[in-house]
Amino acid sequence: MPDLDMSPYAAFVWPAWGISVLVLGAVVARAVVASRRWKAELKRLEDNGEAGPQVTQGAAGQAQ
Repeated sequence: MPDLDMSPYAAFVWPAWGISVLVLGAVVARAVVASRRWKAELKRLEDNGEAGPQVTQGAAGQAQ
């Protein structure tokens, strides 16, 4: 079992770990919320016919 006693440094290390976990959790949550919004917006645009056809690049690099 790892020794988690950090004696004089514990007051600095544990809050740093806690803040890191909170920030990373917030970043993940924000990404999930943004992804859901983008998917909903894309679905709305596709349902309304506002999302135009995809433009693909040909072999010469010109739009087809």
